[in-house]
Amino acid sequence: MDKKAVFLGECMIELSGDISSLDKVSSNMQVNFGGDTYNSAVYFSRLANKEVSTFFSTALGKDTFSNKMIDRFKKEKIKCDYIRTDGKQPPGLYSIAINKSGERSFSYWRNGSPAKFIFKGLKGKKLAEQIKKSNIFYYSGISAAILNAKQKKELIEIGSSANSSGFDFNYRSQLHSNKLENQELFKEINKNVDIHFISFDDARDLFGVSKPVEIFDLLGNKNLLLIRYKNSIFLKNGSNELKVINVPHGKVVDMTAAGDSFNGSFLALMHNDKFSIEENILKAHSVTREVIKYKGAIIDKKHMPMINT
Repeated sequence: MDKKAVFLGECMIELSGDISSLDKVSSNMQVNFGGDTYNSAVYFSRLANKEVSTFFSTALGKDTFSNKMIDRFKKEKIKCDYIRTDGKQPPGLYSIAINKSGERSFSYWRNGSPAKFIFKGLKGKKLAEQIKKSNIFYYSGISAAILNAKQKKELIEIGSSANSSGFDFNYRSQLHSNKLENQELFKEINKNVDIHFISFDDARDLFGVSKPVEIFDLLGNKNLLLIRYKNSIFLKNGSNELKVINVPHGKVVDMTAAGDSFNGSFLALMHNDKFSIEENILKAHSVTREVIKYKGAIIDKKHMPMINT
């Protein structure tokens, strides 16, 4: 039987384009789909070996955009067995503005998104049971942020039940408005995951740390922590010694899925079980280096680097 890798979160309708002259004339915007855990699921699916089936778990509606999303997931060989389609509203929407250095700013319209109610009701309870005890389970700070307290607890328990769980810190001040509450939430999640992907900038904004090493002191030494800091990844696996891996970025056009592509690629390579953690970091980063050369979160498969998976 294939191993089951479940990525849970919200996939949204994405608007992107140059709006610098929108105050004067209409602007041509591109419509796409995007979301942190969905992006990671795509890169995981592309690199995972044939013994692993990739699933995306979310809640959508019955509208055209929801149907198109599911078609897109299937095109990337992502299975849709754990997607609710009984939502009363269409998926959430966000827009991206990108500056000259490739940095992003976002605007969101997601209050009625079905993904906010994924574990609600009898169908939500059934879904939670179906995705428990997965071989691999992955979610993010955004996945948790959009849920109410009861659903957050359910999500953490589902992650904890997996054979191997991964979590992307992804702190967003617009979503995680209560800092003290979310400091405790992220600490609790860290206790219940095996691999924790952290951007130093996010940890600094939430916890007020000034150096990457302070994050290890905050979160303890039970799991694998990978901290992205400038052109380096700080690595600590349990009580083992701290290591720093150099990961230069090169040409940057769009950083939208830099972290997402790395996380999905790293998880796939880790569970392909061929290389050391350090080698997997470098191979996963080779994917990120390609992703950030192009606009958008998901690059064409022809641009994927050749990796001996």
